[in-house]
Amino acid sequence: MTKDETLLVFTLVVSSSLVSVFLFGILLFMVLISTTRDFRERTKSKLGKIMIWKIERLHDEQSSG
Repeated sequence: MTKDETLLVFTLVVSSSLVSVFLFGILLFMVLISTTRDFRERTKSKLGKIMIWKIERLHDEQSSG
């Protein structure tokens, strides 16, 4: 192999690994976004249930008292 061929192979290997790292980064980012969105939705629904429960308790206390 000549010097130019070695350089070409090296460049191809480096660029393909950079593309792989880039794609992996995008995948990781998408997973992170979907996970935080799911967590936010679950937290919202929990907060909603707690608030409804508190309102019902307040209403019951006012009705009885």
